[in-house]
Amino acid sequence: MGFINPFQIYSKGENTITNNILLLLSNLYRINPKIYELFINSVLPENINYEVIPVFTQQKSQKEGGIIDGHIQTKATKIIIETKITGLDNTKKLINYCKNENPSETNILIHISHSTFDEAAIKSIIGIYNFKFVSITFSELLSSLQEITEEYPNEELYCLSKDFYYYCISMNLIKNILRIVPCNKSFELNEKYHLYFQPESRGYSNHQFTGIYTAKEVKYIGKVNKVFLAELTKEGTLITKKISGNGEITSEEENRIINTIRAFPEIYGYGDISKGHIFFLFDDNDFCPTKFKKLTSRGLRKNKYYELKSLLNIENIENSSTLEIAEKLNDITW
Repeated sequence: MGFINPFQIYSKGENTITNNILLLLSNLYRINPKIYELFINSVLPENINYEVIPVFTQQKSQKEGGIIDGHIQTKATKIIIETKITGLDNTKKLINYCKNENPSETNILIHISHSTFDEAAIKSIIGIYNFKFVSITFSELLSSLQEITEEYPNEELYCLSKDFYYYCISMNLIKNILRIVPCNKSFELNEKYHLYFQPESRGYSNHQFTGIYTAKEVKYIGKVNKVFLAELTKEGTLITKKISGNGEITSEEENRIINTIRAFPEIYGYGDISKGHIFFLFDDNDFCPTKFKKLTSRGLRKNKYYELKSLLNIENIENSSTLEIAEKLNDITW
């Protein structure tokens, strides 16, 4: 293939995934070559330094031939990307890739899947070849993208990160998602009524858990039980449309939404959420306090996503209760 096609034109899933990762990387480079370089280095081990930006040097000395007035150098690098939807690739296949090394280049092979190769397998793949091998998960790739987006605020970069997240969700490349949402003034309502709300215009993406964030930490984690688009009429009637979840809305859940809508202007100081808002509801036993602290200097301006399996290093995260997850989040930072 001579170019990166922005449309999913392939019949095999892995070809589509690889194409979209290449599209992601090409867009990062288009937005800012330095951001692209930082992103690639963020998924590589510390002993590998990928350089894409030319180095400009004045009065550069050489072993022979005297001093050069001006010198521009770009490091030659070849990166091979291999994706696998489930499991891991056959090591022989990857070893054959390494046979195509070029001694004059830095050769990097990046394998992306749901799981990673262990150290012994990595050593057997690299063997005697001049290749740097990196094994990462889709969630690690997404986390690196989000960290770059947070470090270098840029609206186009944020949209790219969000779109890539939605793509990973739609392809089931990441599961058991914790969506961290900044709440600030609305925190009192989130805490009291065990819910989170947002404008309908922000759209909806499926996720299992919501982290209620304020004052530099996630203070609650809630397992999403039901999601409704709601409108409270002037006559006091609540009209709802279910977006996801099992079962219809209960009278208790209706009251929580109604009380939130009525209290919002007083708590927030202004605004009206009586229509055009989506409500994420958590059951009492699935809304648990936690202290998942944010150590980086900037506050959280927009949503952040984590895959809990990778974040907490729990193999069978599906069998963990919300309380168990909340307790484990107490022990780590971000």
